[in-house]
Amino acid sequence: MDVPPEVIQLGVQLAESTARNSASMVMDKIRALRERGRTQDTIDGLSEIISDLIADKNELALIAQSYQQTLVAQRITDTEVQYIAGTLVPLLEQFGEGMEDDAAEKFQKQIGQLKPLLSVETVNLLQILGFDFRRAIGEPLTAFVESVISAQSPSAAAAAQLEQVKLQQAAIALAMDSEAFQRFQSLE
Repeated sequence: MDVPPEVIQLGVQLAESTARNSASMVMDKIRALRERGRTQDTIDGLSEIISDLIADKNELALIAQSYQQTLVAQRITDTEVQYIAGTLVPLLEQFGEGMEDDAAEKFQKQIGQLKPLLSVETVNLLQILGFDFRRAIGEPLTAFVESVISAQSPSAAAAAQLEQVKLQQAAIALAMDSEAFQRFQSLE
């Protein structure tokens, strides 16, 4: 399971904050302050401990918000599920109709397998279990569309080869026309 770097960083921050102000560490600091016996030092030390605890509480709140934002970004809402099912699936079906026979049949079969997953209840259940639809469906779909587009457009290497063939054809035509060839030689 790939864990995004942002989530790993949040986990590290959470562990650091937890370790920094565990109950035993705070009690050890208080005990050390009391042992000094100086009232003003104890008051100053306790104020510092309270300030540190408040700062850590705020840091923990930010970490919790960051976790929540990360999880919300992965969650698909009921409205989004209905929109996807009502818009994307018919669009994909239409796209599959324009494909070649074997590819179209395979693509239509994959769409047929995808349809039952796009109900609000199924999506909510799978998201509760930790399934990331954006990653599982969005990334492969992006890669598929990219490969379809790439297959239909000539690559840079193919374009360079085509230009090379055109240049060779022009050189042959120039060599076959003696007057044009003489004019070409006079240019040098």
